[in-house]
Amino acid sequence: MFKGSGTPIQLNLSGSLAHLSLDVPQMPVDVWQQSEVLRSRFNQQSAQFFECESVLAVTGIDSGISALARLFQTWYGAMRVVLAEPCFDQWDVRFRRASHVVLDWPVEHILQGDIPECDVVVLGRPVNPTGEIISIDNAKKLALQLRAQGGWLILDEAYIDGLEVESYCSFIEEVPAIVLRSMSPFSGLAGVNIAFVCGTRKVCQALLEEVGTQAVSAPQWWLALFYFAAENWRQQQVAALNQAVTRLSALWLSKLKSSQWVHLSSYFVTITHPNCSVWANQLESYGVLVRLYETEEHQIIRCGLPKSEDEWLLLSQAIDQIFGAVSG
Repeated sequence: MFKGSGTPIQLNLSGSLAHLSLDVPQMPVDVWQQSEVLRSRFNQQSAQFFECESVLAVTGIDSGISALARLFQTWYGAMRVVLAEPCFDQWDVRFRRASHVVLDWPVEHILQGDIPECDVVVLGRPVNPTGEIISIDNAKKLALQLRAQGGWLILDEAYIDGLEVESYCSFIEEVPAIVLRSMSPFSGLAGVNIAFVCGTRKVCQALLEEVGTQAVSAPQWWLALFYFAAENWRQQQVAALNQAVTRLSALWLSKLKSSQWVHLSSYFVTITHPNCSVWANQLESYGVLVRLYETEEHQIIRCGLPKSEDEWLLLSQAIDQIFGAVSG
């Protein structure tokens, strides 16, 4: 099965979605005529679902980031923005495009309180891909510090749904910050193209003017409402993700022999090791694609969850091949 260099990709584990997806029923045809009704229902139910003052639906995380970057430029002019690295690359692209000054800063330093002078801090909660998570108390302290100087803490919580930890959304009124949430990772629906900006009423109303009232379609309102109502499925999904990442971690640990290299998220496992670049290239030569991050301090492999037993077997054989080559 493995032919070495030149083998086509047979298994793509470079993504960061749940391995199981939400089973969405056929959409009623009258949804297309229900836009205003669905929007009203969304406004009520989203505030309850996220437990926060105000929620704005946007057409994907990219749209929310762009709107925030433009809004800050309108409100404050160019701001000094610190991105906790590793970070979703669109934060850098969109804020620079809006003429903000962007500084990449190691997430380990931010989590330890070592933050350069800035107006905005963007921090994953949890961090993608390492899975590290800032506590609510520490997030509040950072949000208070930034608000006191007229700045903002932005928390990217796109990957929090699979974790049994509290979102910052319910603390926005107490200590204002801006939180981005997404349907795609937890639902396993890559093409859902809807995300949520949770913030104060002033922030969300201003962002609505940036994105426009027609940005989200009636089918997207309907899908979001279906997602909110799927409580039993969400519980099953958390259990399935926990089981899958534990299995994936055990597969890597069987070769690495030390838990210091392997870290669990809800949707993938990350391996931090000096040989990650070599291993990622070797896996690709055996038909398995993973995501490689190379920072100043680390090399990191992000390995997603196989969806079937055939995929598990393919990944296991590829890992056996690369570590067999190492030991040989």
